[in-house]
Amino acid sequence: MVKKNLIPLYKVLSTHGLKGNLKVALLSSEEDLPQKIQTLYLPKPQEKILKVKEVKKAPVQYQFIISFEDLNYDEAKTLINQILYAKPEDLPEPSTEEIYYFQLEDLEVVDLVGKLWGKVVKIMPMGEYALLLIKSEERPNFYLPLVEEYVEEINLSEGVLKVKDISALVEAQS
Repeated sequence: MVKKNLIPLYKVLSTHGLKGNLKVALLSSEEDLPQKIQTLYLPKPQEKILKVKEVKKAPVQYQFIISFEDLNYDEAKTLINQILYAKPEDLPEPSTEEIYYFQLEDLEVVDLVGKLWGKVVKIMPMGEYALLLIKSEERPNFYLPLVEEYVEEINLSEGVLKVKDISALVEAQS
């Protein structure tokens, strides 16, 4: 969820060592992204700006060890289980074939014949693809895999995610 124009980037798992380093889980499938972000934000109640000194890949996929300027061990301990955010303008521009998951939030899900299925309310990265939680007024919430089998087009400028026939998928989840 976008929090005051901030994008969740990491979840802090633990401290690493005694110098204020953090072990974090990346909340994106773009493993090269951590090397490109130099400033992270911790919103209220702590409202802290963290300047990245160094990022190292941890042995586990999507986990990293990050050292920060001016963050000591005692402060680092207070950040365990917190979410660290980035500003959209700090993210590198995606290529024409790429998008960031946060850009999918609030898109209307419409099929090829114009039927409105609902809105994207949550994105859950699953490794090779993401699951989109779709909220609808007329039916129970359902999950839509972000794969070519179901998704026809993503049009950010129109705020629409066009899907193929997903009626069987929705029916199976009811």
